[in-house]
Amino acid sequence: MAIPLAGARAQIIRGGRFGLRDPQNWVSATVAWQSGWTVFDGVTGSRWDLGDTQQYGASIEHAVASGVTVGVRASTSEPSVRYTTGTGTAPVVREADTRVTQAVGILHVSAGRDIRSVFELGLGTTIYSDFHERGTDARLGPDKTDADFTFVFVYGLGYSFSRHLHVDVVQDIGTSLHQKTGLSAGEDTSARISSTRLVARYGFGG
Repeated sequence: MAIPLAGARAQIIRGGRFGLRDPQNWVSATVAWQSGWTVFDGVTGSRWDLGDTQQYGASIEHAVASGVTVGVRASTSEPSVRYTTGTGTAPVVREADTRVTQAVGILHVSAGRDIRSVFELGLGTTIYSDFHERGTDARLGPDKTDADFTFVFVYGLGYSFSRHLHVDVVQDIGTSLHQKTGLSAGEDTSARISSTRLVARYGFGG
């Protein structure tokens, strides 16, 4: 009788431990408010003053340790653009729109139980495309998509409704590096891109 009872108890303990494992995979959906920024483009001889806008995104991640995941995140936004060409006393200014897409590989770290601290590091690209003048819908340069190297630091707080459902509020501070082609040697090619994100995370496979 002792042997079956011991075996049954071991199964219960192992089953309990397995049941308490954290999810191994996470998917998330994001809505954000993205602050405006400025890009100087030497290829088109233009300045892009991008306005504040809403941003939408999603990510997929895999757990590599307790509270640590790695994965990829993609987001998109359609900011308005004050598109300026020419220099001197008579620059040409057009009101335009564009699409901005970001794709980054991320390292996500969280600590805590119900209320958690959240940190992320990301490396990837910011892609500008489809510049067109508002009203006339005339196409503006660049003719092709323009991709800039981007790195991002993220910090914030999260709340765990359950082991499988988390909600985070985080601040992204990103820097993108535009190409120097056509610009003078001392001209700044970096742009600060920041956003405040509300993230819903769902875990599975635990």
